Amino acid sequence: MIDDSAVKESEIGRKSAGKAIAIATTGAIVGLAIGFGVGNTMDKRTQYSMAVRDGKEIYAKVQEVSKSVDTAKDLVKKTVEAASGAQPKVDTASIEQLVQLKRPFTANEFHRRLYRAFGDNVVDELFDYYNNVNLLWDGFTALGAKTAGDKKREALAKSAAAADGLVSTDYGVVLAKQGNAFAGGLVFMTVQPPAPAAAEEEGKKKGKGKKGKDAAPAIMAKVASAQGGQEVERQLFTGQPEVGESPEKFVFAIDKARSANILGESANLFAKYRADLMELNTRMDKTVEAQGRLTKDLSPIAAMSE
Repeated sequence: MIDDSAVKESEIGRKSAGKAIAIATTGAIVGLAIGFGVGNTMDKRTQYSMAVRDGKEIYAKVQEVSKSVDTAKDLVKKTVEAASGAQPKVDTASIEQLVQLKRPFTANEFHRRLYRAFGDNVVDELFDYYNNVNLLWDGFTALGAKTAGDKKREALAKSAAAADGLVSTDYGVVLAKQGNAFAGGLVFMTVQPPAPAAAEEEGKKKGKGKKGKDAAPAIMAKVASAQGGQEVERQLFTGQPEVGESPEKFVFAIDKARSANILGESANLFAKYRADLMELNTRMDKTVEAQGRLTKDLSPIAAMSE
């Protein structure tokens, strides 16, 4: 007979070793899975805490920046009011203060932040606010450059006076015959309100059968070829047929809106300055609105527990 005890013991030993390895491997896998699960949970918790912390810091930063924005808003309002008043002017003092305001956001203010605690709309609002604030401060710098120095300020002051004159002054054209042709001369014009008695008399002359009170009275105007110069009286043309016989007796009103580019050439510099101000004021309104929404949306994140 063949003694197979040694073989059986060998096989048994290998089977036992195999079981032990299988058990150990399974244990290791289970341990790794548990460890990974615990580690993953802890990592998520850490990421969440960091996101909440970043949210609180961003909320605090927006609160800080909002103070600078509110200060800038008041200064912009002053410059707009000065440029749009009865006697328009450049508020250089307010502009200097705007230029001196420190830019509230740095270049990498929100770099490497976690936004998991934020909604998508909040992230969009944040970067829209960030962009608008920087554009505002760029505008302040540009405004300061355009109003810096005595020469630039003097030119703007003269242009502002011209703009004021364009608004408050009426212009007309008086015709004069030159040979067989007519030429028009630009004049300053002041329309005169008709006196009641004169209006009635004129109505009787022009009424052609109508009662005086029903006929349109002639409108007279004083004209001068220079501002503050000697004035003469002319009749404002409103369709009178006799203009062909005596055109020099009439003055034709000029449409200032259509002729603004020519009449107001000296006022163009101030007009451009005022347009820049209005654009800056519009962006300021947009920024303040975004600031309000952002502060409201960030408040719940600031109240979260880490």
